Amino acid sequence: MKLVGSPSRPPSLRRVCAFCYNTPRFDIVEPRMPATAYRATTEHIESLSYNVRSFRFRLQEPPQLPFKAGQFIIINVPHEGKTVKRAYSIASAPHEPFTLELCIQKAEGGIASTYFWQLKEGDPVSLSGPHGNFLLKEPLDYEPVFMATGTGVAPLRSMIKHLFQVNFTGNVWLLFGTRYEHALLYESEFRSLAGLRRNFHYVPTVSRPKEWHGETGHIQQTFQKHITDFANKEIYLCGWLEVVKAICKDLESFGVPKEKLHYEEWA
Repeated sequence: MKLVGSPSRPPSLRRVCAFCYNTPRFDIVEPRMPATAYRATTEHIESLSYNVRSFRFRLQEPPQLPFKAGQFIIINVPHEGKTVKRAYSIASAPHEPFTLELCIQKAEGGIASTYFWQLKEGDPVSLSGPHGNFLLKEPLDYEPVFMATGTGVAPLRSMIKHLFQVNFTGNVWLLFGTRYEHALLYESEFRSLAGLRRNFHYVPTVSRPKEWHGETGHIQQTFQKHITDFANKEIYLCGWLEVVKAICKDLESFGVPKEKLHYEEWA
């Protein structure tokens, strides 16, 4: 066991899918697994929205990548004869170590997303992992509240899958915010899970609705409406930098203790 605070930042490495931040407080977590180089094959590509795709890679050598929910991998992106490194949160669950899923948003002119949008099923990829300390606090004697915007839902999806794989019986909340209803990622999956698991509470929120009949506004408002008791809660946040900072500021103004906010420090 070791104490982990703010993670170190590899130079010239930026997280392209989403920014997740971890409070500069100390949590007791299991020792990190050493990062290893892997070769993988692109197994499946699926459109999640107009500008976000899911990529599933099957590990070839070594054939499996043990990781913890919330961690990320580094993809080696070939570009003009050089290698550009980009970090992406793992969206799949740790009990599926032979494949990895990523949730990637296209950035016009972006080196990495251009590379991914040109990938075809069967193409090889090079990566390393696992990396990161954005992990579920142990022991699991609390109710987790997950708050995500956009592709920030990726590591939280991994955590949710893990919780139900280990038969977690407490309440699990996912407050997921987007601007438009067509941008809600994994929408049918989360709704199906909420139907199967009575302790899973999925509350999507749309800030610029058109034909939306659910929660509207921002997820901190949804939080204030649905989460009234913080005593046995731990809140995990992931999304774009300024959005996460604004959410944390609002949650603290609602009375949420700062030590209950978990977000990984990447910029």
